[in-house]
Amino acid sequence: MKQTLQAVTLFVSLFFIATLSEADELRGLIEAHFAPTDEIRFLSYEQVEQPGVDRFGAMHYLVMDFASADAHEHARLRQVHAICSRVLRDDTLIRTLSREGVDMVSVSFDRQSQYDCL
Repeated sequence: MKQTLQAVTLFVSLFFIATLSEADELRGLIEAHFAPTDEIRFLSYEQVEQPGVDRFGAMHYLVMDFASADAHEHARLRQVHAICSRVLRDDTLIRTLSREGVDMVSVSFDRQSQYDCL
């Protein structure tokens, strides 16, 4: 019984460490595209699953949150284009997202609006 409990504890611990390392890898890949001096600043990301979007099942989104000093719509659209271009040109990042089952990448500057990278 004691050996079984130790084995289960070890398995859970290794799984947790692997999950954290994948999350850190993804964060690092995204952050590599955005210097702290950019007009847009990467804050964090969230993986969201939206159930029943189509007949094939749920959509798995990666929503990247950014801070920007410029709130004008034209500037936002330009920033979304720049962010999406940087992210979608990174083959390593795209392979990582694909491995994690991400269907769509989105950009958000606040909780009210989200822009999908097409």
